[in-house]
Amino acid sequence: MTQSTDLFPTGERGHGRAYADAWSSVSEALVRGMAHALSNRIATIGTIAELLRVSAEDPTAMSEMLGIETRRLEDLLEQMRALSARHSGSSRMEAMRLSDAVAGAMAMHSFHPERRTIAVTVEPGDESRPVLCDGIRLQRELLLLLDAATQAALSHASRAVRVRFGLQGRVGVVRVLVGDGAEAGALPDCASGTIALGVDETDAGVAYLLVLPALGAGA
Repeated sequence: MTQSTDLFPTGERGHGRAYADAWSSVSEALVRGMAHALSNRIATIGTIAELLRVSAEDPTAMSEMLGIETRRLEDLLEQMRALSARHSGSSRMEAMRLSDAVAGAMAMHSFHPERRTIAVTVEPGDESRPVLCDGIRLQRELLLLLDAATQAALSHASRAVRVRFGLQGRVGVVRVLVGDGAEAGALPDCASGTIALGVDETDAGVAYLLVLPALGAGA
């Protein structure tokens, strides 16, 4: 499996053409998937509304179904807004839990129309302290890592991806593993206080790494 060192450097990512093209490709695929899901939600709500109009056999159950579908629609619209959030170019640092960031990115990436056959499992670790990051930047980097890993998994025997995350000393680490990719390789340096990336590839698999500073004391 050949990986782009421009997209996954050892250290802080630049903002070159490859990054822009990769983000454009991923976001367009996710928008297509979300648009399809949006059409389904609207059609379902329309069906329930029509059943409520023509039949009064169980209006309570139908109203509950309508409420469920409405909440699903609201969640989907919120994800679409998050995906389309514009980055101002200047970092807006905030404290957040890695679990929240990973869950949000995975929920978005689940709409990718070509990657639904790839099994993705999550293995959380230590989250006793939050990490410090630019939320929009972290979301995009996680989506790009998930996209690269699921793409690699399409041609791997396991067709599966593992996402491991947690604190490691003074930093938070996310490892996106394909196959038996290295799980404890050297970490890219994020001494500048920004997100750093790396890729560790072996014959057995590949590990995509994301490292960012954690708040508070660490060993």
